[in-house]
Amino acid sequence: MKSDRITRLALRASSFLTISVFLGIATLLAFGYSVAREWQQGVAVRIAHQNEESAELIIKAITRDMRGAQARILANRDWDAPLPADFTRDMTEQVATTFARYPYPESFFIWRGGHQSVLFFSRTTRLPRWMPPPRSASTREAQARQGAASRTARSPKRSPVVNSPIALAVDPPVADEVRRRVLASVEAQRRYAVFNTELAGVPYQIIARITYADSLREHLESVSGFTVNLDWVRKWYFADILSEVWPSVSGGLTQDIVLLDENNRTVLGSNNEDQPVAQRAFPLLFMDSSDTASDVPPDLRHTQWRIRISASRDPILLSARRRVDTTLLATSFAVILCGVSLMVTHKAVLSRVKVSEMRSRFVSSVTHELKTPLANIHALAATLARQSQIPSERYRDYPNLLVRETNHLSRLVDNLLAYARITDVSETYAFEPMAAAEIAEEALRSFQPRLSESGITVQFEISPDLPFVCVDQRAMTLALTNLIENATRHVRDNGHIRVSTSCVDSVVSIEVQDDGCGISTAKLAALRESIASREFSPSDGGGLGLAIASKVVADHRGTFTVDSVPGTGTRCVIGLPAC
Repeated sequence: MKSDRITRLALRASSFLTISVFLGIATLLAFGYSVAREWQQGVAVRIAHQNEESAELIIKAITRDMRGAQARILANRDWDAPLPADFTRDMTEQVATTFARYPYPESFFIWRGGHQSVLFFSRTTRLPRWMPPPRSASTREAQARQGAASRTARSPKRSPVVNSPIALAVDPPVADEVRRRVLASVEAQRRYAVFNTELAGVPYQIIARITYADSLREHLESVSGFTVNLDWVRKWYFADILSEVWPSVSGGLTQDIVLLDENNRTVLGSNNEDQPVAQRAFPLLFMDSSDTASDVPPDLRHTQWRIRISASRDPILLSARRRVDTTLLATSFAVILCGVSLMVTHKAVLSRVKVSEMRSRFVSSVTHELKTPLANIHALAATLARQSQIPSERYRDYPNLLVRETNHLSRLVDNLLAYARITDVSETYAFEPMAAAEIAEEALRSFQPRLSESGITVQFEISPDLPFVCVDQRAMTLALTNLIENATRHVRDNGHIRVSTSCVDSVVSIEVQDDGCGISTAKLAALRESIASREFSPSDGGGLGLAIASKVVADHRGTFTVDSVPGTGTRCVIGLPAC
């Protein structure tokens, strides 16, 4: 009892330590995963912060450049001063300076109001579709005179050439459309006319400053402004400015910059939404509306474009991800290996505990089996020692009793030796062809005296022409002896035992059947387990003998079945393959 209690305590301690180690490993893995992911998240947060700063700086650079022509030229320059005699040369030089600084204005225009002509100054390298091509240089002076006369009357709509990269057009075909849209803002007494329109089928944005002759804004004095070709802006402007701005704001990161229009179509770059992503929106408006909000038409639709910056391909972020994944993979492998080792160790401990428990029960079972014949022999010997007091007729029965108990004890010793042999993998069987009937007869021979004294009827049936079976004679005889022993022990007085042999489909069967008390259902299930893991208890008819029989038959590649009904009897069948 003390040994069993120690075994149970050791098993509980092993289970507790196993669970504790597993929980420790799980906690360590969770902590390592959390730390690795936090480090990766920290790198991603720093890169995301840099993305946000880059996006903010790019938006500031773009919007500052988009507002420059209006804020520094229209708002500050005195476009309303009287024109000098040689105004063409003077204006073209000023416009050329503006064009050189800001790429997006396609042309500048000046209108003195009323019936005055609208003068358009455009780049000769990027003439608008609606502007007539410039004339030859020989007409320069004549065109200059015509330009001076246009201040008082409508002049022919021809484009003169001056000695500069600027082309001048007087009242080109789009002048009426520009005048009409500007006059709408004049009637509303605004300082700026801002509108989107189409000129010669091309989308434009027009920015114009309106100057009034009086403080009440009742008399128009002049209008000066510029045009922006939105198709050209989409194709060239943002690509150029981003190529100039991005190297100084990227912070050394590898970033993907995408420009999206109001319809979410990609204008520049390849659309990449992998994290971390920074996004900023800005209006496609080439003026500063913050200072002139009251002068901007309320119905002006601000088209919102977006800048999206992703650093998902940055080497620092990719390296952080790879390191985290590698660390987690190595940690997981180590944890799995540790867990497997722990499980193997725990299984080994359980096996040792189970073997120890099995040995304890085995010793208890064998002790119980050995005590009975030893007690009988001891009692008979004591009686023989007092033989002078015993009648001679009883004295003659004692030798037979001693022989029977000695045979019983001999079979128990044979079982112990067989158990040691069949559980030792270093031992092998000596197989040889034999007749099944011969094995059965040899097993029955040792029980003849006992069967005749007890009145048990034995029916031995042998089928003719049975094939031989390849068996170890000693082991198979011992198995059958154990089955017959169990039958004789549990059969009723004057009971019946049937031993028979047969062959079906090249399988030779040896059957032992009795009409005894039977074996419990729980014990029948235990018989199908390994001999090293069974509990041996002879009290219900399923002791060491049945375990040895089951193991011997299994080693012979045969089948062993036990059918039993408590109170009715037991039927044991050994099936062996024919040679």
